[in-house]
Amino acid sequence: MTPDAADPVAADLPTDPSTSDASRPAALRAPGEPEPAAAAPPRSRYSMGTLPNMLRSMLAIGFFVLLLVALVPRISQVDRPAIDASAKASQTAAQTGWAIELPAGLGSDWTPTVATYAKSTDGVETFTTVWKAPGGGDIALKEAADATNVWLTRSVADGAREGERTVSGRTFDRYTTSDGQVSYVVRGEGEKALTLVATSSATEDELTAFVAALRPVTPSDS
Repeated sequence: MTPDAADPVAADLPTDPSTSDASRPAALRAPGEPEPAAAAPPRSRYSMGTLPNMLRSMLAIGFFVLLLVALVPRISQVDRPAIDASAKASQTAAQTGWAIELPAGLGSDWTPTVATYAKSTDGVETFTTVWKAPGGGDIALKEAADATNVWLTRSVADGAREGERTVSGRTFDRYTTSDGQVSYVVRGEGEKALTLVATSSATEDELTAFVAALRPVTPSDS
């Protein structure tokens, strides 16, 4: 071969010195030359943790959390089913000989939810009913013979006496608490005379209507 003859292999060699080994065909690498490692793929811009990407991720997570909270039913209060307060009162009146009172004629939007007869504060036997008022608040009526001062203090939720209130010709002591609860109290005098405490988280107008409707129940025959 003459010096001027063209080398067909050399003619195909890249002349750009910046060409990397990784771009050279395997046939052009010298025998024994290790195969170059493949170039690493470019990193995701999300994986680089830029501030805009992080903010977008946090907003997406926050959106799904809010959506989940909106879909989950929430209960702000437990609604107790109505019970037969009248039957329980009549039974207790027959058992104790007490002149137990309950409201009469208030209407279907007043719902009794509790009616119990048990020992209460200071060991005082107490007949208790709780009523759901039309406005959504509750009125607890406690009735007991031989009520003690400790029992009374707890029954009015540690409220302070603030005068009297006359309702339908009946005079009640009026107690209030720092959080706005109001209690009307009438003290029993004599054997088996009942002390009544009506404590309300409802409006005072509803409390007034409640105590105005109080009437003695008829004891049951059983």
